Amino acid sequence: MSLRIKLVSVLLLCVLCGNLAADSRLPKQPPGKYFPLQAKDHKVADSFKFGQPIVGTSYFYWYDIDTKSHIIDGDGTDALTTHPADMNDISYKRMSWHKQQLQDMIAAGIDFLMPVFWGVPGKYKGWSFVGLPHLVEAHSALQKQGLNPPAIGLFYDTSILKWNGFNKNGSSYHVDLTTDFGKDWFYTAIRDFFSVIPPSKWARVDGKPIVFLYASAFAKKQGPKQLDYVRGRFKKDFGSDLFIVKQPGWLGEADATYSWGGAVNGPLIYRQTVSLGPGYDHSAVPGRARLVAERHDGKTYIERWLKALQLNPKHRPWMVHVETWNEWHEGTDIADSREYARSYIVLTRLFADMWRAKTKLNPASLYNDGNSVSWEPGQPKGLELRQSGGDGVWKAKKFGNVEAIVSDSNPHSDNSRYLYFNVDDAFAYELFGQTVSVSIIYLDAGCSSFHLEYDNANPQIGSHEGTFRLAGNIPVGTTGKWKTAKFTLPQCRFMNRCNGTDFRIAILGGDLALTITKVKLLRIR
Repeated sequence: MSLRIKLVSVLLLCVLCGNLAADSRLPKQPPGKYFPLQAKDHKVADSFKFGQPIVGTSYFYWYDIDTKSHIIDGDGTDALTTHPADMNDISYKRMSWHKQQLQDMIAAGIDFLMPVFWGVPGKYKGWSFVGLPHLVEAHSALQKQGLNPPAIGLFYDTSILKWNGFNKNGSSYHVDLTTDFGKDWFYTAIRDFFSVIPPSKWARVDGKPIVFLYASAFAKKQGPKQLDYVRGRFKKDFGSDLFIVKQPGWLGEADATYSWGGAVNGPLIYRQTVSLGPGYDHSAVPGRARLVAERHDGKTYIERWLKALQLNPKHRPWMVHVETWNEWHEGTDIADSREYARSYIVLTRLFADMWRAKTKLNPASLYNDGNSVSWEPGQPKGLELRQSGGDGVWKAKKFGNVEAIVSDSNPHSDNSRYLYFNVDDAFAYELFGQTVSVSIIYLDAGCSSFHLEYDNANPQIGSHEGTFRLAGNIPVGTTGKWKTAKFTLPQCRFMNRCNGTDFRIAILGGDLALTITKVKLLRIR
């Protein structure tokens, strides 16, 4: 062998050894005993069916009364905005506490729970890993009593992709999902979780265990094949595919999409999922700006469920994510609490039963079976022009015998103005995913142009996960004549996400004055 060949061989060996050394940072064996598995291990497992109405919830289990972890802040102040009804037993290390939570979930009609998992690979002494065996023990204890506790899925808290203390010196490794090691790291956390949960307890859809992914923004970089990699590894290690539910920011194919934030401004509705919650208040969390979504003594939660139940079961989503079971820091809990007792457990049971029964609620309305809605000044017929204290300001004006409104200045922008319209809920909810046409009679004078922005069902089109999808652009001239503009709006969602309404007219250029006298929205059958 020549010296040159020997040198090349040595260099290649060094490179390979370096890669192996990097990969060795990830443990080869997971902490649980349910690994590896084969397809035969899943043949008799219970499973939900795709499209079957079900209700799940995210379960926070990081609390510990003994160490005061997640109960008292470092400065000695109360870490919780709302509080568990019984503070004496609360601990991720106590089977009795998990058992009580599971019993209450049964009472609430919850079909599956998702432990919010912050399991850094190799950090097996952390609460995320320590708490799971106690949850499993509690689950088994209830089954032995003849009860049917919720199945267990995974809520992957992807903030660990950035904040993890993974490096040997205690610093965090920012996970790059475009690299082989980054994808392996990402998958290993999923592997570790399911290795601890008996496969008979997995929450499944069509046999595939449920995995909800939190925000993608915590990854250093993303790649289009990262979810395919996870699926391939899981099939190899566990003999099963995954049912992945992602937030819109994730690249790659998933089985469904959802959005976190249903407790703040739900229901957040996608083709397969609904996210909703009772309200939000993180007043106890240090360093955060004030953000409160009032519960209004349960009215907020009731109204959000009603909106979901007013959707037609033939085309509405089927998986509800209740956000959350017990995130007491942020006040999004529906569990038994000091402040609200068991009221939200009772409400959840009522609505969960209706959801599974495919109940459809019809709001009192003249437009349930209508073909169109319209607005004229002083004559709203299922379509309302909403005055706004923000950027939607207008004033009434008469042009001869024609009543009209004219967009007016607002304190938020010198370059644009908006007119906000809300569609009657009974009419709007039947339009989910459908196409409508909108016609606007306007005065050909004033601004330079205008277009529509509307709440649509495709989160990939339009800002804020589809809330403001653009439609058309109408140039405005100087003739001073009344003209009609027409727009086609595909994939309507109309769930009041457009700053509390369903669509808005965006007014641009010129003197920013748009004068309109009639708007009509027509269902395209």
